[in-house]
Amino acid sequence: MSTRIDQDNAGLKIGDRPLVVVDVDEVVLQFLEPFKAFLKANDHELVLRTFSLNGNVTSLETGAAIPDSGVGAFLSAFYDAQEDWQHPFETARETLEGISEIADVLLLTAMPPQHRDARRRLLARHGFRFPLIASEEPKGEVLRSLCARHPPALIFVDDMLYNCRSVSECLPGALTINLLINEDYRAMAPKTEAPSVVATGWNHADQLIRRHIAENG
Repeated sequence: MSTRIDQDNAGLKIGDRPLVVVDVDEVVLQFLEPFKAFLKANDHELVLRTFSLNGNVTSLETGAAIPDSGVGAFLSAFYDAQEDWQHPFETARETLEGISEIADVLLLTAMPPQHRDARRRLLARHGFRFPLIASEEPKGEVLRSLCARHPPALIFVDDMLYNCRSVSECLPGALTINLLINEDYRAMAPKTEAPSVVATGWNHADQLIRRHIAENG
């Protein structure tokens, strides 16, 4: 596994200001609905019976679930073509721009680094010009290495509870926000447990972030 850090990070001095670290897929950029559309365009569909991609992608021709390796191949092809399929969630950019007035904002995307350049272009096209890290390593480990000097307040936002847990274990003082915007996705997701807190949209997340910075930053 490897990590690729955007060259823009050279100017990011972690420790001087509160730091807000934000996942990308299904947090900043819509993932679930575009991936469903991508699969249908390739004669497959995603029907979430469990909270997983594996086991839930089926052939439109046969109705049979494809093996996990096939799901991985579709996911890689989707990331190759992400610039044609993915769009931001409403208010995500405006919210992060507002937060950037009181904190540093860093995007942390869980994907093979070879897709980082396409992701950077896609984000820039939609006005997201924050530093970006692409990594397949546990997010808690990435942030622990990055935050050798602890910022006054650290907030982490992700749709996957296991990523929130990873950060909480490595950096116990961080506020970890489990952001679940899609209602169907939220209903199927594991229940958010302490120390993480759930947010149901960007307005909700904004309130949680600003309150934590006011109390700790």
